[in-house]
Amino acid sequence: MNSKVWLTTFGVVAFLVIGGAGFYAYSSYAKYSEALGGWDEKVSTIESLEKRVPYPSEENAEALEGEVEAYRSSVASLSGTLKSFQRPLNTTLANTEFQQRVKKRVEEFRAFAAENKFEIVTENGFHLGFDAYAEVVPAQELVPELDYELKAIDYLLRKLITSGSRTMTSFDRDPIPGEPGGAEKKPEGVVHKYPVRIRFQGSHDVLQKFINELANDKQFFYIVRVLKVTNENQEGPPKLTSDGGTSFARFENPVTKEVASPELLAEWQADGASEADVEAKAKAAGFIKADQDARVLMGRENLNVFLVVDISRFLSPEEQAALAPKPQPEAKKGRK
Repeated sequence: MNSKVWLTTFGVVAFLVIGGAGFYAYSSYAKYSEALGGWDEKVSTIESLEKRVPYPSEENAEALEGEVEAYRSSVASLSGTLKSFQRPLNTTLANTEFQQRVKKRVEEFRAFAAENKFEIVTENGFHLGFDAYAEVVPAQELVPELDYELKAIDYLLRKLITSGSRTMTSFDRDPIPGEPGGAEKKPEGVVHKYPVRIRFQGSHDVLQKFINELANDKQFFYIVRVLKVTNENQEGPPKLTSDGGTSFARFENPVTKEVASPELLAEWQADGASEADVEAKAKAAGFIKADQDARVLMGRENLNVFLVVDISRFLSPEEQAALAPKPQPEAKKGRK
């Protein structure tokens, strides 16, 4: 082989080997530098932690205990406040006695409704939502909550009557946990809710008064979760004006503030009576003229209302502790 060719080949191979070794050495050094920097950072962090006081210190433990105690005091204070606004459960009431209470309250409520001319239109009679216990006694463990709900429902519907409603078309009560159709066990939350569904009829003023009564009640906690309102008159309120060529006269009794009805106006205007004649007839009947440029009759509609109301009860700390999940014992490890 020619010596020049051999030297050239050897030089190329040597250059590639040396270049590869240099590149590998450079890459390895970069990784080494990065690892060394990370190591130095960790060593610095460890040294910094070694100089600090180990946690928890006695001071931190005392501060934490103070915050926990303050929280416990706040919870106890809140529970005490709720007791003043919430009736306690009757845990001594027997299931047979509760059944008699249902019958008595139903009779008293029906008498109250009849006295106030409140019509109850239901398919299968009305027992304040406790139809199942007209003939059957409930399980004893359900009696305290059922009795609480019975009082709340009776109180709620009396509020509806005193608000001015004259007709209730349906009423349903959701079963509580443990009743047929209800949940198998009670929820673990702080608040227990007993939903009821009501359909009734009344004016706008009746609805407004009823909602305000529920919102400001201090005997029970009522939460209006669903509210649906439909107007029996879908065409809207009539609008009467005296402009644009349409004459509208309004006559009012200055003593009683009674406004002359359209039928009375038609009687005075019969046989083409002039405006002066109408005023004379109105004056003879005790009315004086009180024209308005525009008059809109609103607030007189009859409304069909559907409500879902949650009767809410806040649990005491003792009840919460009883419902809290119990810790499961750890399984013993078998010998190998």
